[in-house]
Amino acid sequence: MNTLSIISSQKHIFEMLKRNKRKDRLSHAYLFYGEEGVGKKEMAYALASLFYCPNDGCLACETCNSILEGKHLNVTYVGILETKKLISKEQITELQEEFSKTSLVDGPRIYIVDGIDTASQSAQNSLLKFIEDPANTTPIIGIFIARELANVVSTIVSRCSLIHFPSIEVKQLAEQLKAEGIDDLDAALSSLLTNNFSMAKDGVLSPLFKDMKSFFLDFLNIRNKKQAVLFFVDRQAKITNESIPLFFKWLIAFYEDIFKVSDKEDLLLTGLYDKILMYLKVDMGVLKKQFSLILELYSKLDYNISAKNIFHELISKLF
Repeated sequence: MNTLSIISSQKHIFEMLKRNKRKDRLSHAYLFYGEEGVGKKEMAYALASLFYCPNDGCLACETCNSILEGKHLNVTYVGILETKKLISKEQITELQEEFSKTSLVDGPRIYIVDGIDTASQSAQNSLLKFIEDPANTTPIIGIFIARELANVVSTIVSRCSLIHFPSIEVKQLAEQLKAEGIDDLDAALSSLLTNNFSMAKDGVLSPLFKDMKSFFLDFLNIRNKKQAVLFFVDRQAKITNESIPLFFKWLIAFYEDIFKVSDKEDLLLTGLYDKILMYLKVDMGVLKKQFSLILELYSKLDYNISAKNIFHELISKLF
């Protein structure tokens, strides 16, 4: 699949970015995250084209082609070297040194860091300083690409506009389930748990699914620590190592929808739109910190830590 067809497969994201460009609302730092092969790198170059293309990001003119082909002098790509397994601090240092020099081309300077989630904490902290204190007065745009958002330091997450690249299969599966007469929300929730149509369809009818759906929706109504503690006491029996991964997958998807709510058509959990709007009354910086906590705790499920302990930590720190 070529670059343009990959971008086309995530057309809704590019259209959102173009609308933001027309409204002069593009950010100085973006964090694209999602599975491999969903178009993050290609979209990073497409976003870069919006800052230079005279035709609203046509992706066809000479300027766009030079960016998409990695030949534009003001667009720098930093990826994992073939001989390495991660982004090194030396690469970040070289990037900073390069951007401290005067560019030969007018316009903003754009850097793409592909694999930010592989970089060491010291390398990421160097990048953080770069985001907060650019090397010179030339406008600088950072675009970071990650597979596992939980491996990106929370301070970088909090300073970026987050854009999740959902698996194309998830949305397709949800549409298939809805075509079978399954409720929109049930279809979306079930599509997050498996990529098998039969399992997703049958799963909606399972007692575990029904119990955790009720658990999840009630959790979204919690507003303070007292309510959270009472919820934990009342629902302890539901918090098991089998059930809690469902809850976390849904909660992560819910927060991902919060960060792209400006485009309602792009939401996965459209049935929770009213709850998403309610959460948006909270400061965006706070929401990003909460999201980082959720991702961190979800990753702990891989280490055989008690589900009850993880959930207790969630409510202790979230509210």
